[in-house]
Amino acid sequence: MAREPDPTQPNRPARRTTTFHKRRSSPLPTRDQSRRQNHVVQSAWRHFRAAAPVIAFLNTRHEALDGQPLHLAIESDAGLARVETLLKQMTLES
Repeated sequence: MAREPDPTQPNRPARRTTTFHKRRSSPLPTRDQSRRQNHVVQSAWRHFRAAAPVIAFLNTRHEALDGQPLHLAIESDAGLARVETLLKQMTLES
């Protein structure tokens, strides 16, 4: 038996019973990884000065590095140094 709404009570929307949250499939980067990522992005930005070439450089495999610059830079300080060296060489060549 259905109840009729009480005219003395305000109309309230139905309450949601399920809350949805985005789930992260990968762990958050460490503080050092975030620092290295920030550093390599800023260095690439100083070199290329435009978003498209920065994105392309960081995400394209380079034979000289034997990998993608962004991944190498994030994984270790040595990888970051290798990417920095490549950017300096590219600056000297242009």
